[in-house]
This record gives sequence, structure tokens and C-alpha cells, in this order.
Amino acid sequence: MNYFNLLFSNNSILRCLQIDEFRKFNFRGECIEFGANKKINRNFLKDNSNNYKITYSNLSNKNNNFLILNLEKKIKHKKKYENVVIFNVLEHLADLNIPLENIYNLLKKKGRIIGSTPFIYRVHGAPKDYSRYTKDYLKKILKEKKFKKIEIYELGIGPFLASFSLLRSYLKFVPIFYQILLSLAIITDKILYIFMKTNPKTIYPIGYVFSAVKK
Repeated sequence: MNYFNLLFSNNSILRCLQIDEFRKFNFRGECIEFGANKKINRNFLKDNSNNYKITYSNLSNKNNNFLILNLEKKIKHKKKYENVVIFNVLEHLADLNIPLENIYNLLKKKGRIIGSTPFIYRVHGAPKDYSRYTKDYLKKILKEKKFKKIEIYELGIGPFLASFSLLRSYLKFVPIFYQILLSLAIITDKILYIFMKTNPKTIYPIGYVFSAVKK
């Protein structure tokens, strides 16, 4: 974990943790990122990569270069991708059955979905915020949709960092106090880890990153 970035980044705690986990994946070939930001540098996949070719998708038409694909309706899109990236999108969909079927069909054989959803995190409408999914649910529904090699990673350290994350929107306006409290939260969770039988981040996750492969 990049603690320096966690302490001094302008990003939320959740996003810092997502970026750390995302960097562990390697990408090749055709990739598509759903929920892409019109500010290209805010996206997880970079448009200047030599290793992969990126397509960005968002229902908003604020960027004319973005592909408009509505995951909640059956998609008739012929192009197939090696990787589908979908961070902070699933919680805004009322039901995951059709979206995951669409993603499965968009992938080439042995193609991969890489995504992330928040868990202990504030409500954020875009325009609606419907759900918070557990690790067990994500594993269950990905399996039902015929994905294999399902891996799910908890984001966080423990209950103190999770609690701090909820207050970040207010605490960030007092920088030195912010860094001190955040440091104490991290240290306290590290101490808890020593004494708890269960890894505290598994029961107090700020979010999840998951990956799965098309059969």
C-alpha cells in the first residue's frame, strides 16, 4: 500500500486503494472502460499506452469520442475485447443480471472483467446509488454468469480507516489535522491486525476489487 499517497493525495481513500490494486494488473489488446470520466487523466486505463488499445464508454455525451453503451439494456455491439474495466459503476445499476450478461458477451474467449465497487462508503448518486455488494454476493453472481477464475480483494485495513474514509469529505479541509488522524487510524488498524483472529479488513472493507475470466 502506498501510504504516502494515502496521506497526501487529493483522491478519496477508496480511490487511492483502488489505484494501488489496479496497478497490479497487466493489460494487453483491446480494452474498454465503462463509467469513464470526461477528464481522461481521471480514468484507470490510460489512452497513451503502448500495451493496449483503449475504448472509453459512458452514457453521458460530454465527450464525443466515448462509446455510448447502456449496460442495463441488451447490447448489440459486435466488437469484442480482451479486458472490460468497470470501476464504481455496478452500485449505480438497479440490477446486475443484464449488465453482467452484456459484459460477458463483449469479452473475447478467455477475456477478463476487472471491476471495483464500494462497500463502507458514502451514498453518491450518478444519478442513483442503489447497492453495496459483499464479497460473497460478487462471487455468487459472477459464477452464475459463467465467469471463472474469480478473485476478489478487500480494500482497506480495518474499522478505523473505514471510519476515517467516511469523514474524509470534512477532514480534508484541515490538512495537518487530516494527516495526523489518518496516520493514527492506520496505526490503530495495524495494531488490531496483530490481536484479532480475523483480518479486520475482511469485515470492514471500504470496497472490493474483483477480476474474473470468460469461459
